[in-house]
Amino acid sequence: MKNKMAIYLMLFMILVGFSGCTQVNVTGINDEASTVEITTESVTDPATETTTEPTTEPTTEPAPEAVILDQIKTSKIKPNELGEIMIIMYHNLANENSSYARTIESFKADLEMLYKGGYRLISMASFINGSIDVPYGYTPVVLTFDDGHSSNFKYIENGDGDWIIDPDSVIGILEDFTNKHPDFGKAAVFYLNAGNPFGQPKFLSEKLDFLLKNGYEIGNHAFDHEDLSKLDASGIQAALGRNVKKFMTLEPALEMRSLALPYGKMPQTNDLKPYVSKGSYEEITYENELSLLVGWRPTLPFYAKGFDHTAVHRVQSGDGDMQLAWWLSVFEENPERRFISDGVAEWITIPEQLSDKLDLSKVNMEKVLIIE
Repeated sequence: MKNKMAIYLMLFMILVGFSGCTQVNVTGINDEASTVEITTESVTDPATETTTEPTTEPTTEPAPEAVILDQIKTSKIKPNELGEIMIIMYHNLANENSSYARTIESFKADLEMLYKGGYRLISMASFINGSIDVPYGYTPVVLTFDDGHSSNFKYIENGDGDWIIDPDSVIGILEDFTNKHPDFGKAAVFYLNAGNPFGQPKFLSEKLDFLLKNGYEIGNHAFDHEDLSKLDASGIQAALGRNVKKFMTLEPALEMRSLALPYGKMPQTNDLKPYVSKGSYEEITYENELSLLVGWRPTLPFYAKGFDHTAVHRVQSGDGDMQLAWWLSVFEENPERRFISDGVAEWITIPEQLSDKLDLSKVNMEKVLIIE
């Protein structure tokens, strides 16, 4: 596909002087520009009792594609929204690093490396929707935590007898880091089983409520961490549906849109695989729009050709080969491989040489920008 778009942008700056309140009304959006009316409210001078009528002065805001092209002209970094994205797999915090565990200091160092390396957090919902909202030139990253370990979210009692979030738990560390670096974003998804998620059962409802109100997500990890490769259709639906039922009972507003496959295993036969994505158990229906493997590498966005929503790879946390630190080095040495945002969530900007990698059935071509 050889589509080329040439857009020329003229920016007008209008200085408006006025007293009193200001009201900004966006009156319309089209393919070219948005018209903004700046209106001063009527102001009465108490000395003369005369009224100054409001004035309307139109100005223009550039269309999204014009904003993107203007950034491209002035930046050394070019967007590539068909690049690779890391969905990072964590489990728990521990005293020593291992295949799945990270120490407190190592987890903090991971966040620092990501932040300084130009990565910004997005939710799993944003990844699924393809609406990736990070600033121009930055790379999205998704944090996932399996199994609901107590070190993920823990309350401790302070000296005054109050219960507070443990600053050395995953949530405590994330909250502190994102408060210090608000431009990093705040998002993570926790894949839970129904057994004893996060420990401290008396606080479970409170923890779920906190997560949902603070930008975090909950995903399905099967009721009892069942190996789906060993179950029939009814067993798969029970494992996944019972888990949804459990958490919906605790938190009705909760949505489980994605699944972390226990042990990274899918059913062995094609006739059973659809039940991983959709099914029902008693009165509960479930739908996993995305299923995650244990993984060993980054993934492409959903609108890339060949993307399989039933088997999405993750990058394991850690410092070894094919783990997080290794992949950060790969992207530093090969920046053309990584997803680079155009800064506009609704648009997809890709290099011309990758245009044949775009799955046209999954995108609105009116919102695709192809650049040389």
